[in-house]
Amino acid sequence: SLEADCQGAIGREFVWPACSEALQLIADVSAPYLAHLPPRPIVADEPDDLLPVIGKSMAELIRIVRVFAEQDETIVLGGPTGAGKSRLARWCHNRSRRSAQKFETLDLMTVPEELQMGELFGWKKGAFSGAVADNAGSIARAEGGTLFIDEINKLSLKAQAGLLQVLEERRYRPLGQGTERRANVRFIIGTNADLQAAAREGHFREDLYYRINVLPVKLPPLDERLDELPAWASYMALRRHRESTQDGLVNVSEGAKRQLIQNRWPGNLRQLDNIIRRAYAFALVETAGAPRELVLEERHVVHALGHENPGKPSLFQEFERAAEAFVSEALRRRKDKAPLDLDLTDALRGFVMGVAARKLGSKEAAFRLFGRDAIVGHRNHHKVFKREVDRISALGREVDLTGEMPFADLRDDTDG
Repeated sequence: SLEADCQGAIGREFVWPACSEALQLIADVSAPYLAHLPPRPIVADEPDDLLPVIGKSMAELIRIVRVFAEQDETIVLGGPTGAGKSRLARWCHNRSRRSAQKFETLDLMTVPEELQMGELFGWKKGAFSGAVADNAGSIARAEGGTLFIDEINKLSLKAQAGLLQVLEERRYRPLGQGTERRANVRFIIGTNADLQAAAREGHFREDLYYRINVLPVKLPPLDERLDELPAWASYMALRRHRESTQDGLVNVSEGAKRQLIQNRWPGNLRQLDNIIRRAYAFALVETAGAPRELVLEERHVVHALGHENPGKPSLFQEFERAAEAFVSEALRRRKDKAPLDLDLTDALRGFVMGVAARKLGSKEAAFRLFGRDAIVGHRNHHKVFKREVDRISALGREVDLTGEMPFADLRDDTDG
């Protein structure tokens, strides 16, 4: 990773595009050396009720967040929906000097745009039509503590201007009130959007972006934290079990955990929690009640996952189908022909590259999609692409495929 500190670049495009080739060269030269360095030992925080699972994939990030939590600066928690931003925000509050005070949440997804100013700053009775009683507002309710504003990208431009003033002057005025109030609040911001891109497009105030982006944290999706998934599944299963009985145990079998790891998780921890609750319900169906001890078996998880994307198999399921087809062909020819060479399974790479080139419009884009920028940089991608797609022809000849081979039109040495 690279970091830069340049106040003069605020509000303008930085130097990365101009020096990307030189940086790529440095990365290519240094990578072999860096890859052989011994890993730095990471002393992770002990799990607690708010952060019950800390895997290796998150240990270094949590170490940084722990330091951020102790500061009084604004933290921006980025990451996909359901990744655990609200949980981490509360964890930061509990680790801060304001932990004895209130933790308030304002989820802008639930607040209509015309009420955002009032929900943020509060209002006096009669301030507008419908204001039949005083409303303290989120900032006042969080006085002395922490205010977590989630989905900040949903904040209107007018309300953004008001929030910017609060952050800069630490003062605000409730709607319908003549006097200002002091804002003694620590702000934590949550978003699943690219705020910098939104600022460039005029959907988010640029000055507010630079004002809140003090301590940025990016939570990775669950698909990049699969080492944590078994522990999260066990935690969620036990939490669900405790809702039915205060004692007893629930276990998630190893087979069930394997099924979970093989699935994709676009909904992240929230989706996983739904799957665990669904699998738990299927397990209860078999036991006809709520026993003190329960095991979520592989069949329960498979059943639960089957309701997630009906008719849409996962990547692992698609690979398994391809493997079954290959094995079936090998069995079919076992009596009359030579064995089917296992190396012909490399044709899958050719299919992957061919499909990617078709979808993206060029072979160059296909290689970049899979992190093979160096091949493109050395202008070897045409040759390598042809070699990959030629594997399909080798398989086709072996299984007596007739007609034009797939992606034959992409085998030339020029990009489409």
